[in-house]
Amino acid sequence: MMNALLPALLLLISATTLIAQTERPYTPIQIPTRDGKMLAADLYASNATTPKPVILIQTPYNKFFYRLSVGIPSQAGGASFPYDSANYNYVTLDWRGFYGSKDAAVTGYDRGLDGYDAVEWIAAQPWCNGKVGTWGPSALGAIQFMTAKHHPPHLLCAVPLVKDFKTKYGDFYEGGVYRKEHSETLEKLGFTPTSLILAHPTNDLTWTTVERGSDEPDSFTVPMLLVSGWFDHFPDDILRAFADLRQRGAPAVRNAHRLIMGPWAHDGVDKSEQGILTFPDATGVANAAALRFFDHYLRGIENGQTASPPVSYYQMGENKWHAIESWQALAQNADTIELFFHPDRTLRPDPPSGGGANTASSSFDYNPRDPSPTWGGARLLLPGVQGLKGPQDQRPVELRGDALTFSTPTLERNLEVTGAITLQAYVVADRTDTDLAIRLTDVYPDGRSVLLVQTIRRMRFRDGYRPADTSAIKPGQAYPVTVQLQNLATTFLKGHQLRVVITGSNFPRYDLNPNTGGPLYQPGDTLVAEISVGHHPTTPSSLKIPGRLLASGVGAEPAAAEQGNEMVVFPNPAASKASVSFALKHRDRVKLMLVDAAGKTQATVLDKEMEAGEHRQELNTEGLPSGSWYCVLVVGGQYTVRQLAVE
Repeated sequence: MMNALLPALLLLISATTLIAQTERPYTPIQIPTRDGKMLAADLYASNATTPKPVILIQTPYNKFFYRLSVGIPSQAGGASFPYDSANYNYVTLDWRGFYGSKDAAVTGYDRGLDGYDAVEWIAAQPWCNGKVGTWGPSALGAIQFMTAKHHPPHLLCAVPLVKDFKTKYGDFYEGGVYRKEHSETLEKLGFTPTSLILAHPTNDLTWTTVERGSDEPDSFTVPMLLVSGWFDHFPDDILRAFADLRQRGAPAVRNAHRLIMGPWAHDGVDKSEQGILTFPDATGVANAAALRFFDHYLRGIENGQTASPPVSYYQMGENKWHAIESWQALAQNADTIELFFHPDRTLRPDPPSGGGANTASSSFDYNPRDPSPTWGGARLLLPGVQGLKGPQDQRPVELRGDALTFSTPTLERNLEVTGAITLQAYVVADRTDTDLAIRLTDVYPDGRSVLLVQTIRRMRFRDGYRPADTSAIKPGQAYPVTVQLQNLATTFLKGHQLRVVITGSNFPRYDLNPNTGGPLYQPGDTLVAEISVGHHPTTPSSLKIPGRLLASGVGAEPAAAEQGNEMVVFPNPAASKASVSFALKHRDRVKLMLVDAAGKTQATVLDKEMEAGEHRQELNTEGLPSGSWYCVLVVGGQYTVRQLAVE
């Protein structure tokens, strides 16, 4: 599996980069384990005769990449590692069964024992002074928890990024819905088979047993620095894990743990650019904090590490870092601002006042054969697989015709959010089961509707995820549904709007509900569902927002982009051909792309300088699969998107 993946991983680095990249000096080594196997590793030491603290990095993604100074593949966090060769030696190790250590594979072996053996072997070498720390994101973070659980005597601290220590139902099912894209990518990377996950679609005894066996914060006896981001896969899990370490962890180190929550995606830690947004002061923060952490616990430097507040978080919109004692306390002490859904598709603090039957709810159709596409957000994709990630403009989703949007009026004051927003909705469907997919966006003055968080809820799981909680809904009956979005630290600036987008799907992020009410994840027919969301005094829907309204002028307004260019696609729907018409005010670079419903660019039709005036480009749609496509026009950095239905 992993050998087959190597060519794909190598696509991360162009041939010219390979030639230009200077290799760090390294020495291949073999680390023995207690069962007589050998693990392949590389030692990075500027002077192997000088003992120094060692930072151990254990990877399933090939230690080869560290030789080229390119950091880690994107699916593992994509971060560069905190390199300080003057003060530290480094060891990168291939996991048992992966790449250089593939011959050491033993089914079911506890890799935490390998971590223990590696730490203790390293500590005994002449180039180590007996002090070892660990570092790494995602799977490289998981192995740190597994290692620390066995208490190697010479392990003094750990820095796991974008990963917590519990394995649970919610890792693979969100709102009762299978995390399709995420789980399938993990399987392709050589991890948990999807067949095993799909065999347990409810939070049954298997999941509770697995979770109970991994929920042991008191087993970690070394200080830990946890790092995650608001666009990561599981930011709530990192927040919970840190709270567990501080409240239920080993007493001797509870106060030593630290947490950083940045404006980052899973594969974007320490990067300022996330999706279509740029966040100032977000570059190099995690690496600097990791080195400061290592300096204190591995080199004994008194640098204020223990005196600093435990939690540092980035408030997006305001674009500033804050240091606090507890995220949970901050979120729980925030004011609750409730915004109600209204028939005119607005979100306002006044409850709906009633009216005729036609104002009781708003409806849309969800067709599993033409699902609402995943358009950005937290996505785990293999190298070379195209797809939008992070905060992206959701107008292509909103304009499809199968979405409801509810927006605040233009804000007259800044709205600060610190915590998890909760949707409470009354939902009616004409089927016995369906899904409610939620996206929360920040609408900029130029019209961009930028994704912040997204989730989903399967109606049969409206009362919980245990087998006994599952029940069908009655067509035509209104059901109260509560959906909690993930935690968030963002400020909606004056002149912006807060928007909630409701659809019946978000594919391929989540698997599709066939709307039949039948057994889950079995092949079969599908039905179109009509879904209604209430906004009547007897069936009100609302958002409950932890935060506060601030005086105007707080925070910095990002530069507004100009309006997109006019673009017409005709005929639409198209059978074999369509034309795209647009106008340029002046000579400019023009790029025209054809994007599928999953957000993947399938063809670049134009990419050249063009003169001012009217232009028309023919599209050959013959042979394209029927369904929803998108024409994306980029002129001078401005995006214009139009949906194209192919028959």
